[in-house]
Order: sequence, then structure tokens, then C-alpha cells
Amino acid sequence: MLSPNPYRLIHVGRLVGWKRIDMLIRAFASVQKKYASAELIIIGVGPEDEALKQLAIDLNLESSVIFTGGIYDPKALGQYFMSSSLYVLAGMGGISINDAMCFGLPVLCSVADGTEKYLVREGVNGRYFQEGNEKDLRNKIMWCFKNLSELKKMGQNSTDIIRNEINIHTVIKGY
Repeated sequence: MLSPNPYRLIHVGRLVGWKRIDMLIRAFASVQKKYASAELIIIGVGPEDEALKQLAIDLNLESSVIFTGGIYDPKALGQYFMSSSLYVLAGMGGISINDAMCFGLPVLCSVADGTEKYLVREGVNGRYFQEGNEKDLRNKIMWCFKNLSELKKMGQNSTDIIRNEINIHTVIKGY
């Protein structure tokens, strides 16, 4: 298991173009220049795997962008979430937002699959960046790293939202 790092981002999902992981890596490159201990964990497999790894190499991020491949053991996946400080979804997706929130992480996203509209509340348990805007994504990551105590509160709020408002029990009851 990784030791906790307040400057560690995590992304979980299939490595496909519409997830915009390439944009996340490029935004992270700028962030990493200011925060030398920053890391980006990318968990998943998919057709963009080799291109994303090459992008990390091209941007000299081999030691700070970690590709784990697919992790299907919930305990192992949970350990990665628990050692990170912010979940980032740069493009489409959604179910991973729930997972991140269950582990007490704030969420940074834009337009996903609609899940974000119910789960992510600006300034409460996460932040939104303008869809497709790499500079705004970078700026929001920088804001999070500059405001670690606020980030921690947002993570606690994520847990509260999942525990008390939107969870398997409330969704079933809604049906």
C-alpha cells in the first residue's frame, strides 16, 4: 500500500479517449512543476493505455504518474483511494465518483454521465472545471493543493453525502 500523500490525485476508469485522461496528464504536468511531490495514480486498462504511458514519458512524468493497470480487488482498490487526496474525472464516466466518495475523497470533474449532478456539489464535496478546458482543470487542481484543509473537509462531506443522502438504500427507496 502507498503511504498517504496530500498531493496525490487518483483516476479510476477504462483508458479510453472520452475519459480525457490525456488532458488530465497534461494538466498534471504543470501542477507537478509547482508541487514536486505530486503524484497521479491512474487505475484501469483500455485501448489508450500505451498512448497515455507514452504521453507521461514525453512530459518527463515517469516517476510521478503511476499506471497500475486494472485493480479488481475491492480492498486493494480501496487502499489506493485511501492514500490519495483528490479524485479527478476529466471526461465522461460516473460510477467511480461514488467509489471515491465512499472512501472520503473530494471529486474534481466537469460533465460526466449525469451522476455528478447528484453527487458533486461545488465547494461542498468537490469542484467543477469547465468541460474540455485543460487550463481550468489545472487551476482547480492547484486550488485544491493550495487549500488542503478545505480539501479534507470536502472529503468528509463526500462521505456524509453517500452515508446520509445518496446510497443504495435511498436509491432503492426512490424506485
